[in-house]
Amino acid sequence: MMKTLVIQSCREENIPSWIEACLDSVRVWSERQGYQRCFVGDEIFDLVPDWYLAKTGRGPVATDYARLILIREALANQGYDQAIWLDADMFVLDPTMTLDSPGSCAFGQEIWIQEESGKLRARKNVHNAVCQFRRGCVVLPFLIETVASIIRRANPEKIAPQMVGPKLLSALHSLHDFDLLPQVGAISPEVARDIIAGGGAALSLLQEKLRSPLQAVNLCASLMDDEQGALVIAGLPLLTCH
Repeated sequence: MMKTLVIQSCREENIPSWIEACLDSVRVWSERQGYQRCFVGDEIFDLVPDWYLAKTGRGPVATDYARLILIREALANQGYDQAIWLDADMFVLDPTMTLDSPGSCAFGQEIWIQEESGKLRARKNVHNAVCQFRRGCVVLPFLIETVASIIRRANPEKIAPQMVGPKLLSALHSLHDFDLLPQVGAISPEVARDIIAGGGAALSLLQEKLRSPLQAVNLCASLMDDEQGALVIAGLPLLTCH
């Protein structure tokens, strides 16, 4: 079995209880899989160049870069064969989940349900709430250089939260055809509302579009408050009822 490190990052004080539940679900999964786990606090931003932080601040765009550096360190200098990043707001529904992929890297795939022009639509996107890299992967150094290049040239006023994360990966996927992990999805605000309500059109559309069971979901903390997060976790069994 490959020596594997699971990496997560979150602030270390005043963590909401629902985020604690997410972190605990990953801890249980990691232990069951025999993986080691590394938790990083705000020191994650020490890995980001000053010029980069000056443009992005200490937010998701800086974390998109820092996670790649942490993965590189684990593979190059810490003796791991495989490194997996999971966002702090990722909830593992099935602790038997495996992230098997044939290549040297893989990313999550979400079915994002959103209302557009008065109609619910489902779109498949690549996301980096889960990233899996193996030693010797040529994509990793390319991504590190590409992310830095994009931010170096970007207008600070036009840097979007997903600019060097899901948007970049989705664009590259059309060219590279990455290995994807559809078992690790995401919950949009429309689906979250339906989960809290006990059902609805957005949840039904997600269930209709799924081709395999969701075993973990990114709850998108930036799009919901703490009360909603707790209610969504309580209602997550609805995802498996279809």
